[in-house]
Amino acid sequence: MRIRKMMLIVIPFFLFPAIMMGQQQNPDTTKNVRQRDLLEFFSKYIKFKKRKIPRERKVFFSFLPISGASTNGNSFIVSSINATFNLGSSQTTNLSSIYFIPYTNLSTRFGFIIKPNVYLHDNQWNMNGDLRIIHNDVETYGLGGATTDEDADLVSNAQIRLYLNANRKIIDNFYMGFGYNLDHFYNIHENWTGTTPSAFKQYGIGTGSSSTTSGIGPNFVFDSRANLNNPIDGYYSSLSLRLNPGFLGSSSGWTSIYFDNRKYIPLSDHWHSVLAFWAVYWGTYGDVPYLDLPTTAGDVSEKLGRGYVRWRYRGKQLLYGEAEYRFDITANGLFGGVVFSNVESFTEPTTNNFSHLLPAIGLGLRVKFNKKSNVNVTLDFAVGKDSFDWHLSLGEFF
Repeated sequence: MRIRKMMLIVIPFFLFPAIMMGQQQNPDTTKNVRQRDLLEFFSKYIKFKKRKIPRERKVFFSFLPISGASTNGNSFIVSSINATFNLGSSQTTNLSSIYFIPYTNLSTRFGFIIKPNVYLHDNQWNMNGDLRIIHNDVETYGLGGATTDEDADLVSNAQIRLYLNANRKIIDNFYMGFGYNLDHFYNIHENWTGTTPSAFKQYGIGTGSSSTTSGIGPNFVFDSRANLNNPIDGYYSSLSLRLNPGFLGSSSGWTSIYFDNRKYIPLSDHWHSVLAFWAVYWGTYGDVPYLDLPTTAGDVSEKLGRGYVRWRYRGKQLLYGEAEYRFDITANGLFGGVVFSNVESFTEPTTNNFSHLLPAIGLGLRVKFNKKSNVNVTLDFAVGKDSFDWHLSLGEFF
């Protein structure tokens, strides 16, 4: 009965975006009111030296000196830098974006992350990836959706990640390509004080002092979004398959599937009013190392599961759905807001069934940092099952 209930909730998140692809959407047009952003506010007090830069090569920077989230188990200081630019004609080439994220909580977490998503001229190629060198002390709770806070086990680890994807445009907005993923965890140790072995140690795969995953596989992508920082309309669908064999350096042989779907529906021609939907299936098969298992906020974006701290739930397979309404609060676009809800479910370790639903709801404030690149400063609050979560960052959540 629980499985049927879960599927009734989750399946529409996968089907609705596909149904809406065929419907023509009206673009979210600029109002007659002049648009404002934080850069205009700052310019009143700080004088910038202007340089003439070719319009098609102009780079727009957004910077948030201090931000944070409770997604990683505790609050931490983050400096987020976004560079948005165009590598071709502004009429035919999507905006490219690179995020630079150095961070620390001044004690147990520190690192540096680079996330590029680049479109070449006329969108003929899309290049994206994830590079990070980090150290984490994060609590894990075992597998499945029925774990309790008493199961918390603090696991320390350092990580080197290198994800590279090159996708070639085949027709219109459809891309095919290839990717390489490397995750190397080292200096792994737990701080478990229980009298019996922890769920982490009982799992037994990738729970030693180090673990390496090195894999390759194809990508299939459809992307009709024009601006990745703040999509107004369009559809995104990505299917990635990864084979992680021992001869490429993996500690154990296993495979994964990541299927990501996002749909954006503008509701007005006169102001920013957008419905956004997000649905994910993340499956792993074989001898999967513990730290590579699907987990809350364990995806590349580290955003799955607003309302729950990072690593709170974990399993060999994950189903996820989210819906968000985005709107302007002021006519000049400086202030906006969002309301959202999501639900996640993980397979149980003994039955491999999706037996528990983990819902969350929340709201957020948006402040326009740069109206040219449409980058917002975002502040979100979410409540889950016996859980509270908050985020302060640059760019829309998805």
